[in-house]
Amino acid sequence: MPVRRPVAVVVIAVILLAEALAVAALMVGYLATLLGPDPLSVGGAVFMMVFLMLLAAGILAAAGGLLRGYRWPRTPSVVLQVFLIIFSVSFLSAGAVPAGILLLVPSGTALLLLFTTPVVAFTVQKTGDTKTL
Repeated sequence: MPVRRPVAVVVIAVILLAEALAVAALMVGYLATLLGPDPLSVGGAVFMMVFLMLLAAGILAAAGGLLRGYRWPRTPSVVLQVFLIIFSVSFLSAGAVPAGILLLVPSGTALLLLFTTPVVAFTVQKTGDTKTL
C-alpha cells in the first residue's frame, strides 16, 4: 500500500522551490553585472554565478528528494532554513523589515514543518527490508 504524501511535505517543497528560484534570480543578476558596461570583477562574478547555479540545483534536488520520501534532504533543508533565519534577523535588526519578514516567514515555516511527525514519518518509511535513502 503506497504511503500518502503529507501536505506539509508539499508545502516544504514549494518553499524550497521558491528559494531555488530566488537563488537563480541572484545568478541572473550577477550575469547582468558581468555583461554590463563596467564589470567590477569578472572572476568574482563568474565564481558567484557558478556557486549560485550549484546552490539552486542542490535546493531543487532537496525538494525533489523530499517529495519522493527520502530522508537525506531534511538535513540540507534544515541548514538552509537556519541560515535564512539568521539572515532575516540581520535584515530586521538593520531596519529592512519587509526583506526580513520575506525571509523569516517561509524559512521559519519550512523549519517548523521539517520537524513535524508526518514529515519525519514520511521520510523514514521503509522500502522492503531497508529504509529509504
